[in-house]
Amino acid sequence: MRDHLANERTQLAWLRTGAAVMVVGLALARFADGGGVDAASLTAGGVLIAAGAGVAAYGLRRYRRIGVELRHGLSPTAASTRGPTLASAAVLLAVVVAAVVLVTTG
Repeated sequence: MRDHLANERTQLAWLRTGAAVMVVGLALARFADGGGVDAASLTAGGVLIAAGAGVAAYGLRRYRRIGVELRHGLSPTAASTRGPTLASAAVLLAVVVAAVVLVTTG
């Protein structure tokens, strides 16, 4: 039971992170450049919204996969850190792209 609860907490952390990135993207798309909406702020916001949705989707996929392993009596471990590392790198890349879009057009 503890493993299932830990899996749920981890999935909720992925969901919170994805939602936070999407909220920053929405705010950026709406409030960048002093409240005016332009193509650069919409592009930068869209990149962050897409990255946040990707993080939330990855967290859900990971939650379901580990849930199946737990139901089959397997003991999943953190031996593979490739998924979380790639998800973190994707969010970092999205932030850099959004910043470059805003800086180069502003």
